[in-house]
Amino acid sequence: MCTTAVLLDPRLPDQTGLEAEAGAVRTVLLAERTAKDLGQWELMASAFAPDARVSVSWFQGSGADFVESARARSARGGSPSFHEIGAISVVVRENRALADTGCAVHIRGTLEDVPVDVVSRGRLCWRAERLADRWLIAGMDMIYFRDNISAVEPGAPLALPGSVHDQRPSYRHLAVLLRDMGHPVAPDLPGADRPDLIEALFSEQRHWFFS
Repeated sequence: MCTTAVLLDPRLPDQTGLEAEAGAVRTVLLAERTAKDLGQWELMASAFAPDARVSVSWFQGSGADFVESARARSARGGSPSFHEIGAISVVVRENRALADTGCAVHIRGTLEDVPVDVVSRGRLCWRAERLADRWLIAGMDMIYFRDNISAVEPGAPLALPGSVHDQRPSYRHLAVLLRDMGHPVAPDLPGADRPDLIEALFSEQRHWFFS
């Protein structure tokens, strides 16, 4: 999605011969997500550029603060999440790249005293920048499509709080679960129910990429 938004732009250079650069970008993106899932904080931190920005469900801020917040959350005993990452599309222009992939985020927690699993589906969008001959993450955003919730134990009664219907459908179960875990979710994240916010993200990505 993020990369397809620039594929027809006449300013985009021919990608022939840039396969090695695109591969290097994919390597750092996958390394960061794997490090996050496994709690390898130093490796995770090394993937971000000094001025990187991150905007996902439970966090908006700098790349460095994102790593430290994830580390602190893990130290408090928070239930770890893990990510299913699809094929990553990459386009390269000089020392900048845009990338995106389908993503499912799996989170376990407790809602109304019932252990639950929430799966949030969407698309991860990255900006990457080559600094001192290394590709690093300059930005990471998530576009939210939909989510679902289920009890961990089959057949366990699952009573959702009434407030779930006050949340946006793109990430309503995720928002309720994270709120109960002490991580309020921003109401204005890009999502399938707000195409204007998706286009605003794409516009920001294009401006950065071609500047």
